[in-house]
Amino acid sequence: MRADRAALYAWLVCCAVALSTHKYSTRVVRTKYGPLRGIVVHAHPQVEAYLGVPYATPPLGSLRYMPPVTPSQWRTPRLADAAGPACPQRPPPAAPRDDALLIHPRARIKQLERLLPMLTNQSEDCLYVNLYVPVTGAEMESEKARLPCLLFVHGESYEWSSGNAYDGTTLAAHGNIIVVTINFRLGVLGFLKTGAKGSAQGNFGLMDLVAGLHWLRENLPAFGGDPEKVTLMGHGTGAALANFLAVSPVSRELLRRVIMLSGSGLSSWALQRDPLSIKRKVAEHTGCHGDLLEDDIAPCLRNKPLTDLLSVRLDPPRFLSGFAPFVDGTVIVNPSHAPPPTDSSRLGAGAAAVASAAGHELADFPHRELLFGLTTTESYLEFNAQDLEFGFNESRRDRILRTFVRNAYYYHLNEIYSTLKNEYTDWDKPVQNPLSVRDATLEILSDGRTAAPLIRLGYLHALRRGSTYFTHFHYLSPEKDYPQRPGSVHGEELPFYLGMPLSQAYHHLNFTLQEQRVSKLCMHYVANFVRYGNPNDPSATPPPSPMLGEPVAVGPDDIPYWDTYDTINQLYMEMSTKPGMRSHYRGHKMSLWLSLIPQLHRPGSDLPDAAMRHHHFQDDSQNYYEGAVREQSMSRAHVPHVVNIGRGGDKTTPSSRSVSPKPSPAPPVSTECPPNATVTPIQTDDALLRRLASSHYQSYTAALTVTIAVGCFLLLLNVLIFAGIYHQRGTRPRRSKDDFTEAGSSSSSDNYDGKIDYEVRAFEGKGFGFECKSAHVPRGSGSKFDLRTLSDCGEPTFGEYSCYDEKHLAARRSLPDVSVGSAIDAGNVVCIDTQKPDIQRIEARIQEAVSRTSTFEPRVVDSSTQVKFGPLCDGQELLSDSNGDSEGATGSSILRVPPAPTTPAPPGIMKKRVQIQEISV
Repeated sequence: MRADRAALYAWLVCCAVALSTHKYSTRVVRTKYGPLRGIVVHAHPQVEAYLGVPYATPPLGSLRYMPPVTPSQWRTPRLADAAGPACPQRPPPAAPRDDALLIHPRARIKQLERLLPMLTNQSEDCLYVNLYVPVTGAEMESEKARLPCLLFVHGESYEWSSGNAYDGTTLAAHGNIIVVTINFRLGVLGFLKTGAKGSAQGNFGLMDLVAGLHWLRENLPAFGGDPEKVTLMGHGTGAALANFLAVSPVSRELLRRVIMLSGSGLSSWALQRDPLSIKRKVAEHTGCHGDLLEDDIAPCLRNKPLTDLLSVRLDPPRFLSGFAPFVDGTVIVNPSHAPPPTDSSRLGAGAAAVASAAGHELADFPHRELLFGLTTTESYLEFNAQDLEFGFNESRRDRILRTFVRNAYYYHLNEIYSTLKNEYTDWDKPVQNPLSVRDATLEILSDGRTAAPLIRLGYLHALRRGSTYFTHFHYLSPEKDYPQRPGSVHGEELPFYLGMPLSQAYHHLNFTLQEQRVSKLCMHYVANFVRYGNPNDPSATPPPSPMLGEPVAVGPDDIPYWDTYDTINQLYMEMSTKPGMRSHYRGHKMSLWLSLIPQLHRPGSDLPDAAMRHHHFQDDSQNYYEGAVREQSMSRAHVPHVVNIGRGGDKTTPSSRSVSPKPSPAPPVSTECPPNATVTPIQTDDALLRRLASSHYQSYTAALTVTIAVGCFLLLLNVLIFAGIYHQRGTRPRRSKDDFTEAGSSSSSDNYDGKIDYEVRAFEGKGFGFECKSAHVPRGSGSKFDLRTLSDCGEPTFGEYSCYDEKHLAARRSLPDVSVGSAIDAGNVVCIDTQKPDIQRIEARIQEAVSRTSTFEPRVVDSSTQVKFGPLCDGQELLSDSNGDSEGATGSSILRVPPAPTTPAPPGIMKKRVQIQEISV
């Protein structure tokens, strides 16, 4: 039944229970410390498991709180058929169920119910590895046939869980790689600083992982593995540990590639910022008193019973870790060099800020390939079942957000809090729904605590020209234990990467074919990355023109090409039912966390410590928060993982690792972890101004100049285009509605002349005028026309006269028909003017001109009026009047008929314009 399947980690099953019925392997593997015989756990292809193999001497007695020691040797074959004990721990309870629901989601409780039985067998003798080795037909000792290795570092917490719970059989069989899980010291035994302030005593869990990598380098050839191809894969807190080991000087040469899922060393919970405060609490609880700054409490703790050590309860600030790795100067060291120079003009101000902010050294492994992945909701396990099912109000959201900001940041807390609240509030809704408030809170915590730090690490790795691959697991299983969940949740991807849907041991869980395809695709990519440093097959080539955002169907032989993640395109693979490449994962929200928030989180100028009050929340009441909060310091906090930058912007020498806000002599090198994990280097005003002037200001002014230049060019281009259009329309004759309605008949008949267009211009100095539309008139010998039918004026406007004025219409109706001889072609007659001319005198003048000279002579009272005519007939032109006056005092002129052209123009085409400049009585 599907409801019985745990969707987060329910697939975790104790290997010792299931593997006891398997048969023993026929071959004996001779390691450096003695011979081993494993068991066969998979038939086709055959996979052998070597469980409970010691990689260090048990840290008991005098070896408690000591670095790991190489294991003792044995002579006779050792049966590696059962996993070793889990390291001492106190996992969270899953019963009684009603109480557990107040702490965990429902799916989490189901997972704990299956996982806790595997953690009951605990012992300080817990430093063991489990190996899952495919058996090939090739000779194991041949270097060409050696298999790459994947070392999986479990997550859950720095204080509990075990590598025994993760079965690597299916991934080893389908990927043809060696899969190794490991146990390491946790909690008070693994991540407690026991030594003095300047010592490196602590981080024993990290040292155990380093010892495991050394053991693999020495013994992988005996299992047919390649010691030069070891990939470190971590999930959650295990991903942060993998990040620290990838840049650690004691382990970076022991691994080849890194896979980080849902975690990184840049997260606020990854490091313990104040390890001495944890040491003080342990000393107070166990009675190991002394000078905490100078004394080593390890001798005292070695004499304490294990139960006393496990009973130590810390109450760390919410969203931060209690027992956790810290900067010890040996495994985790402060950087010895400044961030690599970046071209801010090429990257932009935001990218330059990402590249130069604190923590850049955690991406200082460009020679190692990196694959990192996320789920949609990484903070799902931070809330209980009631919160996730019913949501909560805005007041509680504000308390949670205020708690997170206070514990994660030191400077400008009010500004950061207001920015996050404004960005993640849906202002389109006047009243916020409790479920919407819940979803927004999940997004804030997911982005701020896990997603943004991990993406920044990938960005920095790609910026250093490392091979980087990014994936977002977005497959949603039909699991009812996730009420109204927004996307995939933390841990849901692990069963698919390790092959649980394809495992025969879990066939009773009834995984769908789609889930099996997704799991097969995930294992395919992981195995290729472990083998080649590239999730694609060696023969795979990128598509010629990839279409981002379009789903790609996955068939038996149709696997999407996974392109690299870079600082420009920021491509990533989305694992879902329709996997495919996408770009800029949550781009707007990530720019907020990676660019704006770091710029807000700065101490400002070199002010006295009293100015720290400006950065704090004013209200210190517990009702203002939800959960434990750290004390607000009145002194400037040192910045972790940041090279000191002196006045004038000059970088200090590599030996100067501590940051001092004043130009005092450099203090001795300290192994303490400074308390702020995200603040940028403290700079003086001059250095800050010089940096702004050299990078941000120049890039801004250059972009502004280019924008203005392009805008001016486009504006000029528009002006030229409009000028050309205006000029073209001014020189082209206008056509009336009758021209368009009669175009068909005029093209098929020769009884119509071309369009005659005329304009009556405004009176000089009076601003009056109007236009008349043209009309077509029959042409030919003996044809007639009527002045009353020729003009077609538009509607009058302000200061104009209409052709349809009553006086004009009455005068025109009284006009007789006029016969025109063959020497005259009738054209269009204008509706002349405007200041009420004497129509009767004009008509008489026209009849006289027709009868005497066969010319058409309209006249107007006002000599200032100018009228333009279209061609009345072929070849007309302007001549003096019949009295012989060319241009007298009145400036009059008339129309005369010139000789007809030898080749008449075709009908409907001739566009001659005859202008009567001045007509007077």
